[in-house]
Amino acid sequence: MAKINIIGTGPGSRDYVTPAARKLVQASQVVIGAKRSLKLFQEDIKGETLELTAKNMEEALKYALVSAQNEKVVALLSTGDPGFSGILGSVLRRSMNENIDINVIPGISSMQACAARLCIGWDDAVFLAFHDGADLEKKRALAEAVKARKTVLLLPEPKTFPPREIAKYLLSVGADKETSVSVCENLTLNNESIIDTTLGEVAKLSFSSLCVMVIKRNSKTEL
Repeated sequence: MAKINIIGTGPGSRDYVTPAARKLVQASQVVIGAKRSLKLFQEDIKGETLELTAKNMEEALKYALVSAQNEKVVALLSTGDPGFSGILGSVLRRSMNENIDINVIPGISSMQACAARLCIGWDDAVFLAFHDGADLEKKRALAEAVKARKTVLLLPEPKTFPPREIAKYLLSVGADKETSVSVCENLTLNNESIIDTTLGEVAKLSFSSLCVMVIKRNSKTEL
């Protein structure tokens, strides 16, 4: 059976790329991924490469399927972990009617890196991703989690729902402006930064597109 390998590339630094990921990329005849992901594996790639962009997503995934069906070893690189706001869902939807075996190599998500940096036990935290858009249902889920005084780790959508807009939304539905917030930018990279502040202050600030926002348990939070 034809097979596609979906490989998690970690949060950004080569130090966080797993040996299993590197080994499989080295054995691949076709490697497809975003420019940043391809750069992480530049010393490992021996086969053909195709840069993945928002504009060529359909074309690139189709090429991956065709290559796999032609018995080539195919690697699809996914930032962080493929299963959380990664490429796994897109591949599964497109390969639903194809005779394709999907093999996932997990990676370290920026959410995990964030939890580690902030010493957060995330077994009872709420994880949310807005990369695919911030519809009303997702916004309500966020508000409910904050109302329940859960620790919330979330991936903002850089253009339409960045941390500033998230903070404004929560304030508009009754969250206390003194609610504790951390924003972790560029995790594991040389320009990594962590800002500990409040919801009210975040509503005034701008952050990198590579960030994780954490809304912490706070007895003052009201919704």
